[in-house]
Amino acid sequence: RRTCFCEIRASTDRSDPMFLDVDEPRYSHWLHLSCGTAKARCPDDCRTSAASALGAAVHPLDHSAGTRACNMIRRQVTPAAPVHLYAHYKTSSCGHEVYQYLGELCCWELNLGPQYPTYYLHNPSCTADQHPLV
Repeated sequence: RRTCFCEIRASTDRSDPMFLDVDEPRYSHWLHLSCGTAKARCPDDCRTSAASALGAAVHPLDHSAGTRACNMIRRQVTPAAPVHLYAHYKTSSCGHEVYQYLGELCCWELNLGPQYPTYYLHNPSCTADQHPLV
């Protein structure tokens, strides 16, 4: 039995705080499951778990996944200083720790006043330089 430990971080450094913990795929076989098999399946399965957790495609982040990520990060992130998201994965008992780039995240904060909640909009591909309410 092997586990693909999967998490999303805003850095390539595994010691940085976790952005999102996602479902961890587990592999088993009635006889034996090799590290090679687990290592081969873990990257795609981790990306699939990240997409499931964010509610849409990742690598690159699509608009729905970006919107969900913006509402999780809860701050404005401009194109001048985007957040880069990485899926980190580690296969149990195999000495295998790797990460893959999911994409950059830019978010606009929409604050319509004290009587309304603050919203965060995804800026796809960090292409819009001007805030949508300006």
